[in-house]
Amino acid sequence: MITNSKMNIEEIIKFYPESGRIHLNNKRMILMEADAYGALRRDLIASLGIDRAKGFLLRYGWSYGINVAKHLKEILPFDSEIEWLSAGGFVHGMTGYVSVEIKELTFDPATKSYYSECYWYDSVEAEQHVKHFGYHHEPVCFNLVGTAGGYVSAQLGRKIIFKEIECVGKGDLRCRLIGKPIEDWGAEIVTELHYYEEENLAQELDRAFLRIEKQKEAFKRALKIIEKLSKVLLAGGGLQSVVKVLGDELNHSVIIEDKNFNILESNGRYKNHNFQEFIKFPKHDQTLRKQINQVINDKRTVHMTIPDQFGWLHERLISPIIIKNEILGYISFLKENGNYEELEYISLERASTICAIHLLNERTAIETIQQIKGEFLNELIRGSSNEEEITYRIQILGYNLKQEHYVFLFNLEYTDEFKGDEEYLIKLKKKISKMIDTQVRKNIGQPCLMSTNLNQIVLLIPHEIIKRSKLEVKQFGRSILNSIRNRYGDLNIMLGISSLCKQIKTLKKGFEEAEKAIEILKLKRNPLRVIFFGELGSIGKIFCSENLADLENHACELLNEIKAYDEQYNSELLKTLYYFIENQGNMQRTSRELNISMGAIRYRMKRIQELSHLDLTNSQDFFDAHLAVQVYIFLGMMKFN
Repeated sequence: MITNSKMNIEEIIKFYPESGRIHLNNKRMILMEADAYGALRRDLIASLGIDRAKGFLLRYGWSYGINVAKHLKEILPFDSEIEWLSAGGFVHGMTGYVSVEIKELTFDPATKSYYSECYWYDSVEAEQHVKHFGYHHEPVCFNLVGTAGGYVSAQLGRKIIFKEIECVGKGDLRCRLIGKPIEDWGAEIVTELHYYEEENLAQELDRAFLRIEKQKEAFKRALKIIEKLSKVLLAGGGLQSVVKVLGDELNHSVIIEDKNFNILESNGRYKNHNFQEFIKFPKHDQTLRKQINQVINDKRTVHMTIPDQFGWLHERLISPIIIKNEILGYISFLKENGNYEELEYISLERASTICAIHLLNERTAIETIQQIKGEFLNELIRGSSNEEEITYRIQILGYNLKQEHYVFLFNLEYTDEFKGDEEYLIKLKKKISKMIDTQVRKNIGQPCLMSTNLNQIVLLIPHEIIKRSKLEVKQFGRSILNSIRNRYGDLNIMLGISSLCKQIKTLKKGFEEAEKAIEILKLKRNPLRVIFFGELGSIGKIFCSENLADLENHACELLNEIKAYDEQYNSELLKTLYYFIENQGNMQRTSRELNISMGAIRYRMKRIQELSHLDLTNSQDFFDAHLAVQVYIFLGMMKFN
């Protein structure tokens, strides 16, 4: 039956292009372009403010809904009141304002009780509001809500109020509204009722004038706050000064956080809560998820309510701090409850710009200082004759060179696909350098001296810091390297660490040791990516690419028969030889470490000497065996637990 009624409505809409008329039966109608309607709505809000404009649009919609209801009753013979009630939504769709899906509709003809819930899709009012003003913190389909209420009220002869619960204009996926008699709403609708009260245009314009005056005052006050913030910045004040000025001027709690929402500065009342957890929480409703996306991805200022499940129920107005389209942090106003005024939006957004300028200056200064330090470090590791002068200059920059250091040398090897792209490689090396610096700061709480050259990144790590970390130097280096490889897994990175450099003049030697450690890593046949020169012993001093073949031949001549015997008989002669050498030829200690009898040790040592033709009681043969074992180990030819 409803379908036939819809067909009747379609049949009575007539177009007369020759006379420029559109008729619904004998009632003249107009066709308005959506953008023109949006412009009219925009100007109305701009003139009256959104609160007064809401009342205007609601009342206009209410009047329109009543007229539509009366007119339809004159021209269409619907069989039931349910059909009359449903037809209003269809007219909405026919006029292009919105598409309506009725989810629930209950009506008792005897008592006139009524309840409906429906979805709106493609609301032109929400679409135009977002286009001109962005997302609002409340629903915005004022005209459509008024039309629905006026239409149903006229049909039933009692006041039915519709309320929009979800709205595309505030970031929801669709609009959703509920309609029921005014009596059934109770206190929930009280704050909305004054919008339906008739007021004349003169009163509206008076209010608009007062609002404009109030807005002018807000702008004046905002300009004064911005002027104070600018003076603070020019006077060399930091972020703490910014939050203090804002807090004092607006009587607000203010915080500045880094891009991971760790607090940098705060002023005013603040309760500990887990905002990071709130941001990452996967079960937010669509509204909160949309707001978080607007802040992080759209980089917009947003008002959001933080639930008490994250430690503190409060209202937060948050604005990103942006440099070159990169978010460096966030600045926020916090309060227990209530909305934020235009003054607060303006002040916060201008403050975020002030913070961005400050952070840009800080970043530029840090990068400049790091570059200077890097140049000084390059001079030191290449044996500059001006050690005292360089030490003094670095000390002025806040770094003490007169302490024991390790030289960390990161060697980067790029895949063939990137080797021709020099610009990309420079950027990549810069990112890796920044990541290393961040990791070191995280571990030791302070920056280190760093320089870059070609495919190398050089760091000086103080010995005192290694001790404080309670890690071995190789473990410390591995922790840094692992974090880089987790991020850049397709990049071949190796780390060579020097022995301890106790004086400034030994830094050049330390750099050469780290280079040699890298050279050994490249020659080895196992997947290790970190090597500490101090663990190489004497072999580190003689091992290089030029003598690799001779060393390998020497080791193979002495040990290959022993290795072949182990493989054939599943024995452990090489392992026994290794522990015998490590224990300086002491059979008893070797027996204890291998947990076998002295008789077994004597038998094994006899077989080792027979196969290798070595006399391990002879100092020269013992040294040759030791060297051969070390070569085997570093070439990955000897492996055992």
